[in-house]
Amino acid sequence: MKKICDKNRCTGCSACINVCPKKCITMKEDEYGVLMPYINEKECINCNMCEKVCPENNPVEYKQPIKVFAGWSLNENVRKKSSSGGIAYEMYKYVIENNGIAVGTSFDKNLNLIHKIATNIEEINEFRGSKYVQSSIGRVYEEIKKLVKKGNTIIFIGTPCQVSGLKSFMGNKNIDNIITVDLICHGVPPIKYLKEYLKYINMYDKIDNISFRGENDGYITGYKKGQIVYKKYKKEDFYYNSFYNGLFDRENCYQCRYAKKERVGDITIGDFWKIGKEIPFNYDITDGVSLILINTYKGYKFLNKINTKIFLEERTLEEALKGNVQLNHPVLKNKQTERFKEIYKKYGLKEAIKNIE
Repeated sequence: MKKICDKNRCTGCSACINVCPKKCITMKEDEYGVLMPYINEKECINCNMCEKVCPENNPVEYKQPIKVFAGWSLNENVRKKSSSGGIAYEMYKYVIENNGIAVGTSFDKNLNLIHKIATNIEEINEFRGSKYVQSSIGRVYEEIKKLVKKGNTIIFIGTPCQVSGLKSFMGNKNIDNIITVDLICHGVPPIKYLKEYLKYINMYDKIDNISFRGENDGYITGYKKGQIVYKKYKKEDFYYNSFYNGLFDRENCYQCRYAKKERVGDITIGDFWKIGKEIPFNYDITDGVSLILINTYKGYKFLNKINTKIFLEERTLEEALKGNVQLNHPVLKNKQTERFKEIYKKYGLKEAIKNIE
């Protein structure tokens, strides 16, 4: 079977399915539930566009951060409902209020996490909160390209590999109107694990949204029409705890080439862990502090546009590196990962959980 790149390096960024002129590439789950590109060879015309666009087959253009900030939204309600100080929400909001387009993630009616386009404030509210699972890009890169041609300003927030996929699809040109923001990523488990886990705890049919951070920071929280119907502390929940312990990420996450201080987005955001531990930090903020790495002049100009909505304090890159492991190296593979995968492959998630707990 024709392959686009080495399976263990594939990030699932979906640049290949967006670039294919025959639309003969689809994302399908492998035996471990991992989304991988599959080529319908009967329709393939061997143009090799998929191989050429794949970031794993090409050098990645990294940028050294030029500024490092701690920050948060000045709106207390935004901080309360968002992850990491609410900076992402303020970025989305500014673009929407200035007739731009926001691209982020939300759960659909089948609890699939998807990247989608938002054109109003109500839609960006769905992007709030951290979702510790891989999102599906679908054909959103194609949609972005069409919007760019119409002159729209776009903000795209995603994992570094997704940002890299978008830039590769765009050809690293015609992106002046796209603000790319990459997340400090801990790794991404396949969506199938989360959905099967929700079925295992008898919550799949009882919720329509799920969050791991934000208003209920540190808890896996399930919602139904905005009301909390499930809430469990991260160390007491198998899925949440396993995520943090690197049990079931995609294989490429354990060798991620984006887990470094050099970045691919115009801006990088995440939590500013351990802030104030060595360098004084004279603020008592209980709703989270965002780490903001400015990697390009375009990113710096954009951040200045929202400076009336956020608090910023310049910090050092060294402090950021000490608090964020994924700015230094990829997530470490759990010693039980291979055992989990083999049990899952043969017997399913329920038996894998019983044998891992």
